[in-house]
Amino acid sequence: MMTAFKSLLDAVKFCDKFPYTIDPTSKDELHHAVPFILGPHKIGNLLPHVMPALNEYNNSLPKKPFEIQQNAVTFAPWVNTPELRTAAMEALANTWRQEKTFAVLSGWRNELYPVYGDSSQPNNIAFVMERAATPLFGISTFGVHLNAYSKSEDGQILMWVARRSKTKQTWPGLLDNCVAGGISYTYSAKETIVKECDEEASIPTEIASQAQSVNTITYYTYTKGGLQPETQYVFDLEIPKGFTPTPRDGEAECFYLWPLEKVKETILNNEWKPNCALVAIDFMMRHSFITPDDEPNYIDITYHLHRRLEFPTPHVVK
Repeated sequence: MMTAFKSLLDAVKFCDKFPYTIDPTSKDELHHAVPFILGPHKIGNLLPHVMPALNEYNNSLPKKPFEIQQNAVTFAPWVNTPELRTAAMEALANTWRQEKTFAVLSGWRNELYPVYGDSSQPNNIAFVMERAATPLFGISTFGVHLNAYSKSEDGQILMWVARRSKTKQTWPGLLDNCVAGGISYTYSAKETIVKECDEEASIPTEIASQAQSVNTITYYTYTKGGLQPETQYVFDLEIPKGFTPTPRDGEAECFYLWPLEKVKETILNNEWKPNCALVAIDFMMRHSFITPDDEPNYIDITYHLHRRLEFPTPHVVK
C-alpha cells in the first residue's frame, strides 16, 4: 500500500521532484547531471551512472559521434544534421538495447519522439529518437491528457477515471486520466488526443474531436529509468449523456464515473499515477472545486503544475 499524502501540495511535489536548486556538495547523483548540449541549447541531462556506458560506446567506434567532457555532452562536429543526429541516437539506443545495458530499454516502444532545439528545421526539431531511451538523456518530452467528464441531473461535475491495466509495464493498476498518450513524431496534440480516445476508451472521432485544449502542465520528475522533464497538453471533453467510455487496447482495465470529492480523496490516498494526479488537480482548480479560499497551498500547487523547464520547445509554423 502506497503512503497517503498529507496535502495536495505533497501530491504534486511527489511528481515535480527534480531538485529546484542544485547542491554541488550533495552525494545524490541528481545534483550532478551532465548537460546534453546542442548549439546554444541544453536539450537534456545525463545522470552520472549513464556516462561510463556512453564513453565506452563512443570509444568503440572509429568515428566518434559524441564529444564527451566532464561537464557536457555534445554531438561531434560531423553529426550536424537532423538525419545524422537521428542515426547516431538510433545506433546507440539499439546497441544498448541489444546489450541490455539499461533496464529502461526493456520497455522499448518502437515509437519516435521529436527532440527540439534546431531553429533551422521545421517545428524546431533537431532529431528524433526512441521513446524508451529518452530518460537516459533526460530529454524533454510532450504528451496529451484528457479530462473526460459528465454532468449529473443537478449539474454536478463527474469525472471519468481510468484504472490502468495490471499488466502495464509502468504504474500498473493505478488510477489515470480517461485518455492520455505521448505525442509521437509527425502527430499534433489534437490528432494524438483523437487517436488515443479511440484506442484507449472507444470514444469515436465525432465525440473526441469536440475536446477543448485548455492548458499545459509542466513538471520535472524522475524514476529508476532516468530523468523525465515533461509537458502535457491538457484537454477537457464533456461526454454526451448515454455514452460510456470502454477499454479497447488493454491500456485501461475499466472506467469509473466519480464525483470530484472521490477524485480528490483517491489522489490524497496516493492511488493515482503521479503525473495524472496533477492533471486532475488542475481540472478541479479550473472548475472551482479547489479554490484559494479553501486550499492553503493554492499558489504553491500552481507553481508545481507549471514548472519552467530549461529545454527547447516545439515552434509550430503553419
